[in-house]
Amino acid sequence: MSTLTGKVTVVTGASRGLGRAIAEMFAENGATVVATARDKTALIDLAQNFSGEGAIAAYASDVTQSNQVEGLIQFVLERFGKLDILINNAGVGHMGPVHELAEEDWDTMMAVNLKGPYLTCKYAIPHFIERKSGHIINISSVAGTVTFKGGGGYCASKFGLMALTDVLTQELKPHKVRVSVICPGSIQTGFGSSEPKSYALKPRDVAKVAYDMATAPEGVIMNQVVMRPQVPPELQ
Repeated sequence: MSTLTGKVTVVTGASRGLGRAIAEMFAENGATVVATARDKTALIDLAQNFSGEGAIAAYASDVTQSNQVEGLIQFVLERFGKLDILINNAGVGHMGPVHELAEEDWDTMMAVNLKGPYLTCKYAIPHFIERKSGHIINISSVAGTVTFKGGGGYCASKFGLMALTDVLTQELKPHKVRVSVICPGSIQTGFGSSEPKSYALKPRDVAKVAYDMATAPEGVIMNQVVMRPQVPPELQ
């Protein structure tokens, strides 16, 4: 029996890329996954084409909108009776020098990358506390640990997510709720405006780390994992 059998999991940003890989891997290992994103068509495609031990349910929502996030959590609890794992994966990146970065792009990154996890946690945590069980896995970035030129808005949002993760860890320890964060480097997805490097991390590799966090032995918290691609020697 899979260690995720019977676990109800929410994955945000699940319509494509890393979120889709996480949703598929968790469902393949027995979880009931509620995949959410704004793209309803892509979510339905994901749910209908999945075959495996678990199941994927599609639920379209915008993580930046409080009423929609509250509705997402209510849907999960009403349909499945519980929530075991919350994976905050939805993210967006707009790069450029701070003085050239459009205010709209700054606001979008703060809303998706930081407000989104705040809202999902806000509505999921009361249920976790009541059950004295639960696991929050935030997908940050190496850009949440070190800065780079042109990444002012993106780094600020991801550093903020790291701070939020640390606070949640402290606040939820007494309630037996685990909190983890993954900080990947570049991934072979359609994220951002540039093509990923051929040696970039594969989505399934990052999804495997999320799986390992979720299935760690009882009493063990894999709090933070930084993942970097192995750059070929000739390119170093």
